[in-house]
Amino acid sequence: MRHFRIILALSLLLALLVPMRAWAHAQLLSADPADNAVLESAPQAVQLQFNEPVSPLAISLIGSDGGKSDLLAGTTGGESVAVTLPAGLPQGTHVLSWRVVSTDGHPIGGSLVFSVGTITGAAAAEVSDPAVGVILWASKAVLFIALFAGIGGAVFGSVASLPLGAEKASIGLVIIGLPAAVLSLWLQGLDALGLPLLSANARILDTGFATSYGATVLAIGIGFLLALVALCLKRGKVAAVFAWLALITGALALALSGHAGAASPQWLTRPAVFLHIAGIIFWAGALLPLFLLLRERSAAADQALAQFSRFVPFAVAPIVLSGVTLAVIQMGWPGPHWLAPYGLILGAKLCLLAVLFGLALWNRLWLTRPALAGDASARQRLRQSIVLEVLLILVILGLVAGWRFTPPPRALATVEAGIPAEPLMLHLMDATTMAMVSLAPGQAGPVGLDIWLTDLEGMPISPLDVAVTLSAPALGIEPFTRVATEQDGLWSVEGLTIPVAGIWRIELDIRASRFELIKLADELTVP
Repeated sequence: MRHFRIILALSLLLALLVPMRAWAHAQLLSADPADNAVLESAPQAVQLQFNEPVSPLAISLIGSDGGKSDLLAGTTGGESVAVTLPAGLPQGTHVLSWRVVSTDGHPIGGSLVFSVGTITGAAAAEVSDPAVGVILWASKAVLFIALFAGIGGAVFGSVASLPLGAEKASIGLVIIGLPAAVLSLWLQGLDALGLPLLSANARILDTGFATSYGATVLAIGIGFLLALVALCLKRGKVAAVFAWLALITGALALALSGHAGAASPQWLTRPAVFLHIAGIIFWAGALLPLFLLLRERSAAADQALAQFSRFVPFAVAPIVLSGVTLAVIQMGWPGPHWLAPYGLILGAKLCLLAVLFGLALWNRLWLTRPALAGDASARQRLRQSIVLEVLLILVILGLVAGWRFTPPPRALATVEAGIPAEPLMLHLMDATTMAMVSLAPGQAGPVGLDIWLTDLEGMPISPLDVAVTLSAPALGIEPFTRVATEQDGLWSVEGLTIPVAGIWRIELDIRASRFELIKLADELTVP
């Protein structure tokens, strides 16, 4: 046991020290030129601004004639991706199709449409093959099952008697896990490059390995081999060492990539992922052996059940604590982004986990003691409960595999914060004067307010001064006034702050002359 504690401590230290900067998930913040922009002359380059450093995987330019140019060689990575465009782009509409990969190993892609001189019918950008995503999800689900039940079975065999059926199942799963890992890496390369399922390209595996998921596949493959050795050795200290090394390697593998493992702060998230996965391997790997052992009463079954009941709290506690920690970090502050697919998957997972933990608690507190005392009905209920636990875990693993395709809410919140809202427009008029008021960005917070003043025929007018009064009676905010400044016929109020969202009343005091004051007012809803 002392040696195990030393190995576990070293593994946590390794999970903490693996060199990787802390990021959550890449999202495009802005582009220059902007999407759907019409330019007078051809740009020399396109700038794509992301919320974290990325590496370009596939960059191509598609013209209105359908011709395609590979621009990957002239592209630089980082938070700002610079794509050098060919000289002398012809008039018309062009589509820049891009795919990049972030530190968490998950590729993202998109298209930027811009026109030079005039808008024409550009060829459509390439669309990723949906079959790749479906099979990638399935391969990762199989990989998770092999990890938790295969390596978990080897770990169970190191602390209790492993029945022959469970031993064969564990060996079969770790053997299946090896090609499943390679298949998932190949699919990762296809997904990263945006290629269809049946593509033959030498870059596919290289691209998969170039992402952080390549390190995960390598580590998980080593874990499967260690577990296979442990299962072949059956019992003994050497087999136990190989089994626990397999658990450590498997848990470390999933800490090397993915949303949670790449989130900040790394000193907390990586060990949390490691402990989360290690606890699940121990718990899930024991379910099939216990189900088979409890078919009849025997000393081996009683010993295995007692051992599992003694050790399982040390697996469940890290699962719960690390899971809560990672959920808080990934979800970020409450907001609409909580209802994104990532949040919905997490909500479904938490509901299933509540049922799963309830079953585990019922098993330990109300069924284990009677089962050890020889109560046949308690043993039967234990086996039924284990079947439910296995089914719940399979559904949870399917949900977790779907996280690959969803950015976490914290990344979405970063994007929302980085992209200003569209300006809000308000039109005011009376019998002689019209005013067009623009509030930008169109949301609560620091804003700029611009005013265009004309007569009813649309001709500009030149008042002596303009004052703007804002209030929000429904929100309990009394009126406050700012004086607008004029430049080239445009009246502006800078340094203005709309403190909260809601319905705001905007009043304009327009001094047309020393003897005439024009008042215009209306309400505007600020999100």
